[in-house]
Amino acid sequence: MSKELMYILITKMHLRLNDLIEKNNFDLLNEEVLHYSQRLDKILSLYNRIVQRDKTYAFSLSHLNKAARCN
Repeated sequence: MSKELMYILITKMHLRLNDLIEKNNFDLLNEEVLHYSQRLDKILSLYNRIVQRDKTYAFSLSHLNKAARCN
């Protein structure tokens, strides 16, 4: 997966998680919130493993800015 796609995926998932948290009255123990949070954790772990293997894959503000505009 390209850097740009990974950033877009993480950004969209983070925004969706925020929406779920608000929708469930900030109940972080809600089953739907917990489930989606675990999915995001898996993606972040995958990203971390990729960055550890390939240092050129690391965080870039320009890519993150592009990802934020794609929501």
